[in-house]
Amino acid sequence: MFRTLVVPLDGSDLAERAIPYAVKLVEAGRGRLILARVALAPAPMTLDGGNWEQDQLAVVNEAEQYVASIAEKLGPGVPISTEVAYGHAASEIVSLVTRAAADGVVMATHGRTGLAHLVYGSVAESILASSHVPVFLVNARPGQVSEPPVDPSTAGVIVPLDGSVFAEAALQTAVDFLGETGNLVLMTAVAEPDHVERDENGRVLAYLDQQEEARTREAREYLQTVARQLRDATPKINAAVEVRIGDAPQAIAVAANAVHADLIVMATHGRTGLRRAVLGSVAGAVLRAGHTPVLLVHPEVQPSVPTMVGTTTSR
Repeated sequence: MFRTLVVPLDGSDLAERAIPYAVKLVEAGRGRLILARVALAPAPMTLDGGNWEQDQLAVVNEAEQYVASIAEKLGPGVPISTEVAYGHAASEIVSLVTRAAADGVVMATHGRTGLAHLVYGSVAESILASSHVPVFLVNARPGQVSEPPVDPSTAGVIVPLDGSVFAEAALQTAVDFLGETGNLVLMTAVAEPDHVERDENGRVLAYLDQQEEARTREAREYLQTVARQLRDATPKINAAVEVRIGDAPQAIAVAANAVHADLIVMATHGRTGLRRAVLGSVAGAVLRAGHTPVLLVHPEVQPSVPTMVGTTTSR
């Protein structure tokens, strides 16, 4: 699937934790890596800015030496190139993705605070909004040992759905990632009923357990329909279904752990970027709640309202 991957780095060990994942991905697709660092000198310390050009040159040289050293450590196993730019990280990385015709970005994020401390801050948001390439996010928590990188040839992938065409657009990326014989789990989170349903005369129509059963049944039927469609298109794929009750982020994290998923693939809004689709919503909470890497996809289709009653959004 991935032929050219960009890995933004900032010189930190946490950012470098994305590299093994990127290596695995390009090995599977026989592609190449671009290790990128964007340099920016601090503001001039003097009014005339006399040393600013020297400062700029120094940070660029340092960045070039850094990415060259990382590439040397990785060795000759994977084709690797390095890129150093001067300026604002987000715009420079987006420009690089376009110039290199990259089909994905792999980045590290600090799970404790979600994407607020993503490497380069708003880079992932800008990429999704501007270039439409998938962004692979790896949890990098200080003090924790890194998880083994995802191997597409053996990975299990979970795709949260909410009944909308928009969320379903992530399915093709998941299938491409896995190949025809992969293990795919389709899941949805169903909102927990919070009141007994009554008619206008106060007579009980459905107790909480009855509502929960009905919502679960409807959700499972929906997922099974999608799974059948996937099998019709890709007969060898193994597509299972999983329904969880409760808050979507927690349900997704729990489901991913329960099925031993190696990756969560989710659709996200490009026009509003990650600030709404991730930081303030489900995917960001999933990153904070769990440890499973997340692959965010920017679908070409427009977001639509979920069609399943009682289903919580997967975006």
